[in-house]
Amino acid sequence: MHRSGTSALTGVLRQAGLYLGEVLDQGFTHNRSGLQEAASILYMHNDLLQKNGGDWFDPPEQVEWGKLHLAVRDLFIESRRGQPLWGFKDPRTVLVLQGWLDVLPAAKLVGVFRHPLEVARSLNARNGMAIEAGVQLWETYNRRLLDWYQQRPFPLIDFSASEEEVRAAMAKATRALGLDDSGGAALFAGALRRNQAEDSEPPPEPAAALLKQLQTHAL
Repeated sequence: MHRSGTSALTGVLRQAGLYLGEVLDQGFTHNRSGLQEAASILYMHNDLLQKNGGDWFDPPEQVEWGKLHLAVRDLFIESRRGQPLWGFKDPRTVLVLQGWLDVLPAAKLVGVFRHPLEVARSLNARNGMAIEAGVQLWETYNRRLLDWYQQRPFPLIDFSASEEEVRAAMAKATRALGLDDSGGAALFAGALRRNQAEDSEPPPEPAAALLKQLQTHAL
């Protein structure tokens, strides 16, 4: 889900040796560490969602890849040939993942989630989205995340945990992906996390139940 620590996690993996290629990593007020996203994938995923009658903030129920989207995907993969370990990051991927797995069935996945109220407040500050709408969007993305996890388990990080716990989880995820964990996770700075929820502040249902399920599977 957007505003859930995906950029921070990807920055750590990048420092640990994951090849991302050229990414959007400067000039973003709400992502001081950079988006860590390849522009071609971001724009392709956006167009893919729109062609299916939705958007990142209004995900379609189902996604059918068009010829242009398949071509961008295949060219992107081809451009990574020769790289020992490469990857990409975009929160929209959880909505369109099957199209990637069709041609990369052995791809290694890593996921990150965050307290729904923290995400909703961040979306409110960045996009003016109502808190209730932000929580509902959190549910949509993280329901997909949990569905994928249950199909093929992968490292899952709770970005709302303590700074020490997040560092440790990022180090574990780094090792699980076959990367060097000798310091990359130390780059994570808890100070980058804004809009943090209090420990005693439960999210509304059904988000609360979904959060507990995700926490059960977190590193």
